[in-house]
Order: sequence, then structure tokens, then C-alpha cells
Amino acid sequence: MAPELSRRSLLTIAGGLGAGYLLAGCGSDDEPSATGASGGGGELVVRTWSGVWEGAVNAMASGFESASGISLLNDPGSDTLTLLEQRPGEHDVAWLIGTDSTRGMTDGTLEPIDTSRIERFGQINSRLSDGITHEGELSGVPISYTATGIIYNRDRLGFEITSWEDLWREELRGQLCIQNAPSIGGLFLVFTGARVFGSGPDDYEAGWKAIEELAPNVQFLFNTSSDGVSKLASGSVLACVTIADQGVPLREQGIETVIPEEGTTYSIQSLTVPAETKNKDAAYEFINFMLDPDNQVEWARNGKAAPSTTDVTLPDDLASELMETPAVAESLWPIDWYEFGQQIPDWTTRWQRIFGS
Repeated sequence: MAPELSRRSLLTIAGGLGAGYLLAGCGSDDEPSATGASGGGGELVVRTWSGVWEGAVNAMASGFESASGISLLNDPGSDTLTLLEQRPGEHDVAWLIGTDSTRGMTDGTLEPIDTSRIERFGQINSRLSDGITHEGELSGVPISYTATGIIYNRDRLGFEITSWEDLWREELRGQLCIQNAPSIGGLFLVFTGARVFGSGPDDYEAGWKAIEELAPNVQFLFNTSSDGVSKLASGSVLACVTIADQGVPLREQGIETVIPEEGTTYSIQSLTVPAETKNKDAAYEFINFMLDPDNQVEWARNGKAAPSTTDVTLPDDLASELMETPAVAESLWPIDWYEFGQQIPDWTTRWQRIFGS
């Protein structure tokens, strides 16, 4: 087991990396102090992703400190579940995707969420919370989500994409980019193929047959979503399956974004509580802070992701930047994130046989 990451260690790392860590209200103690309820002071160590998510957490931190009196230590990075397993007790709350949150809860790294402590739990889109519930226990609290869509060059393609089935058209032969496995963005297409060409969402064999038939249309497999968008923007491909919102800034370049009429898959951004947290009360206070309607709007603005709660109305300028309308929220396909996570190793092997990646 790695040694405990002290507050002094966090400061050292922050100094070496420069911007990216928000170390508000730091005192002189070496170890994180215990944190109580609202106004109780102390510190909360938050694990999130780097990039836009890091900046979004930093943007929310001062509001949380003002409301709670608790300083937020933002520790961004990747491989969060592995880090929580290897360094128990170092983080008080962590953002995780659906597959990781359900796996972390089942292996004991995370504690099941006590929904009685979530003040606005009833306002969360149940499709999101149901997907990360396993054997009756909730593994995380959905804060936001991003829907999967198709972005394409409407001027060059020659037809309008409205359905997932359009990806298999001959006009897209060698003109499509999709995310590579084991990332979930590519493997989502197994669900798509099962729904569009099979007997239902669990007809995985039909889904895999559809993936084999789609392969000639795929020119590029991306690992980072920005790489796929760049391929489309440069004209190297005519269509890309990715986070729908990423196509919105390209409208003036003739790029159209669609969430198909059949519905869609999604990625979820959930806050989880590590089993060894030292500051459980503060963790739940932060979760409730993030679900506040005003903070849901601010998180959407900074994180470019749709609110998880159904009673939040985004201002027009922000709504125009996101594809996740209330109708889209209702059209999300059910996903059992635990089951999906169990499938990923075998599915990745099968994927590699098809694409040679």
C-alpha cells in the first residue's frame, strides 16, 4: 500500500504542477483535518478528471467554501478507481463513470450511497440513477451526463443523418470515425446494433454482426474524443460518433449534430464516496451543493455537460451550447453499468479481432 498522501504532499505536488489544484484556506497542519457539517471548517479532498473537469471543479470551489466553510483540495487525474483502491483514506469524494462506480461499490472501495442524505435525490433523472444501482444499492450520485450523438459534414455528405441506421449506408464507406475499445464510446455501438438490427437491447449477437458490417465504413479509431472531432473538422472523415455537444462549436463550419430518433447512449458523471473517507459529512455536503439548482446550471456552464436533475432550466445561451434537451433526457437508453463493465474485457477482445487494433 502506498503511503498516505498528506496535505503537505498535496501542496508539494501542486507547486510542481502549477495551475490545476485549488488549495483554498490552507493552514499549517501536516494531515487533512476532520470535516464536520456546514460551517464546521476543515478540508475536503476531491478527485476528478483532468482537463475541462478540473477547471469546472475549480470554478465551483469558492462557492462551496463560502456556503460550507470547508476548503476544497482538487486532485485531478486519471485511473481514479485504481488510485482509491491503492490509497484508501486519501480522498473524500470522487468523480467516476458508471462502470467504475458500480465496480468500486461491489469490491468495497466505495460505500453505497445513503440516499436519505441526498436532499434532491427525487429530482435526479431516474434513468441515470437506475443505471448505477446494483442489487438495490446506489454506487454514486449522478451530477451530470453527456449524450452520444453523430456529428457530420452536412455539405459534403449529401444526405441528412436522422437514424443510427444511417451509419451503415454505403455513402459513408471509409468516411466514419468512432472511439476505440476498451473505451465505452466505441463499445456503445454494440448496444446500437442490437437495437437497430436485432430483436432488442440485449441481442448482443445482432449487435456484433452489425459492428462487423460497419467496419468498412470506419476509417479512424480515436482514443481521445478531441481527435475524432479534429478529423471531422479537417475534412478527413465525413461523420463521427462521439459526445454530441462536441459538434456544437463547429456549426459555422457546416458540421451538423444529431441525436438519432431511436434514442441514445450516454456517459454519466457521478460523485462517489470512498469507503475510507475521513470526511463523510463533508462529502455528502458537497454532493448536495452540486445538486443545488443554481449550481447545476454553473456546473453545466463550466463542465459542458447536462444537469442530472430534471427540474433545472438552463438559460438560453447555455442551452444553445448543449444537445441534451428534456426530450433527449427522456430518450436515453437504459444501461446497466455494472453488467456493461463486466462485458468490457471480452468485448474488447472481440472488437480487436474485427478492427485489428
